Amino acid sequence: MRILPDTIAGRTISVLLFGLVTLHLVSIGAYQFGLDSEVGLTNAARTAERLIAIQSTLSALPPEDREATAHTLSGGALEVHYSSVPLAVAPAVSTRGFADIRDELAKRMPNATQQSLVVGAPTKGTGNRTDPHLTLVSMKLADAGWVNTNIAIFEGPHSSMRAIVISTALMALGVLGIALGMAGSVTRPIRKCASEAQRVYVASEPQPIPVDGPREVRELATAFNEMQQRVKKLVDERTLMLAAVSHDLKSPLARMRLRVEDVKDGDSRRDLEADLDDMIQMIDSSLEFLKSDHTGEELQRLDLGVLIGTICDDFSDCGFTVTLDQQGKSVLSGRRLALKRAFTNLIGNAIKYGTAARVKVNATAQNLTIVIEDDGPGIPRDQLDKVYAPFYRVETSRSRDTGGTGLGLTVALSVITAHGGTLRLANRREGGLSATAVLPLKVSQSA
Repeated sequence: MRILPDTIAGRTISVLLFGLVTLHLVSIGAYQFGLDSEVGLTNAARTAERLIAIQSTLSALPPEDREATAHTLSGGALEVHYSSVPLAVAPAVSTRGFADIRDELAKRMPNATQQSLVVGAPTKGTGNRTDPHLTLVSMKLADAGWVNTNIAIFEGPHSSMRAIVISTALMALGVLGIALGMAGSVTRPIRKCASEAQRVYVASEPQPIPVDGPREVRELATAFNEMQQRVKKLVDERTLMLAAVSHDLKSPLARMRLRVEDVKDGDSRRDLEADLDDMIQMIDSSLEFLKSDHTGEELQRLDLGVLIGTICDDFSDCGFTVTLDQQGKSVLSGRRLALKRAFTNLIGNAIKYGTAARVKVNATAQNLTIVIEDDGPGIPRDQLDKVYAPFYRVETSRSRDTGGTGLGLTVALSVITAHGGTLRLANRREGGLSATAVLPLKVSQSA
């Protein structure tokens, strides 16, 4: 199970949001803890001063007037009573509220003892508090009377949880907006680099990537531009070299053909002529294969379904059995001659090794799928990946008599891959071979 997103931008934003939100919540918690401590100590000090003042006031009055005065002095969080006995009971478990008030009273009443000052709360006999918001303080007067004070203590956070949530949400939205802009500026050149890598051989000329963004991205764009130029130079030099070799070989081959005419033995002459034809065909096929990797043919809008239909009609006119089933619009941008050659090879193989071909063209919003089926012997499973290699032939189904050189599937794979597509061969359960080509309809937008 993947936790982080799969893109650099997504991971950057996730880490930023998680880190900043966590730090924000921790800082709010630390601030709240400090605020609670400060407010608690301040309230305890002010409460202790008021209790000392109440004790002094009631001590100066006669006993019969103290209860009435105590009611008069009550207010706010304090409720004051006068009695002859203490009403507070020291709890077995002391809380911070108890401790703060007791410490502040002890500072202002240095002569107080546990018998003359009791800070507690209502209990059930076990010492556990029953009301966390109520504290009872009993202070003994000089004439043995007691001042009993109920103090309402409101514990908990002083900040609104709603305000904390709104603050965190606003911060997250702000960070998200900034992170999206920053991540987009960083990943845009990388996406551009990936797009260019997918269409290196689709465009007639390599298009350099703008060198901008952070240093690492600039270095990547520069290296990719240099790689494009090196690849183009390598392909051009290879094509020119083979063209030169082909030209140089054809001259002595032509002279050999003339000399073959002087051979008296008819069988030997026919064998030599067949070998010469094979050599010329192999040279021409090799040259065409290398040129197919990088040609000067420009991209154009075309209906691949119509193009495949034309190929099927051409084979049908020659007496072969070819059926076509087409669904949806199949308009894309590509190289017409290269695509025609690729699908001519695939359909031609189906006819050559399966006697008949069934072609299905299915277009969706994103992809164009072309399936070519035959009823031939198929390809051994251990050779399905090998048949794409140049000059590789399955010996059980291909021979020199068929005229094949082992480049048909290689050329088809090269052309389809150059257009951003895929080609897959599979043996059918019913018998025969199935070739499935998938081409993206959005090649035109990137090209």
